[in-house]
Amino acid sequence: MLKKLTIIALACIVLSLTVVAVASAADEYDWYYGYGAEEATGLALFGLGLMCVIPIIFFIIAIVLAIWVYKDAEKRGSSGALWLIIIIFTGIIGLIIWLVVRPPIGGNKSATASDRKCPNCGRSIPMDAKVCPYCGKDF
Repeated sequence: MLKKLTIIALACIVLSLTVVAVASAADEYDWYYGYGAEEATGLALFGLGLMCVIPIIFFIIAIVLAIWVYKDAEKRGSSGALWLIIIIFTGIIGLIIWLVVRPPIGGNKSATASDRKCPNCGRSIPMDAKVCPYCGKDF
């Protein structure tokens, strides 16, 4: 994530410098572009502001995505904190992995439909058990 933010920041700096260079050239050749120094400065500041807002929008989208995956993982019985960290470090690739491997809602249940519960301790026991293996209650 930090590597992505660094690349985005460098791209913003390069694009901002490009906008400033174009605005400076526009000031020199105002007869060609049709506007003066004030408009060129405004264009440069607009471009600079736009290049600073775009990474912030991407950062907000990444945070919202990570929170959604965290909540979805918790709802499905997986470790939300683990998936949050995975999404923060891997981004869209982590999201794709989550969408492929996520369990059904409710999580993976260890007890199957053929299991029954002990009336004494409440633990799952096999259907053919005569005695609860946990509390020793006879059936």
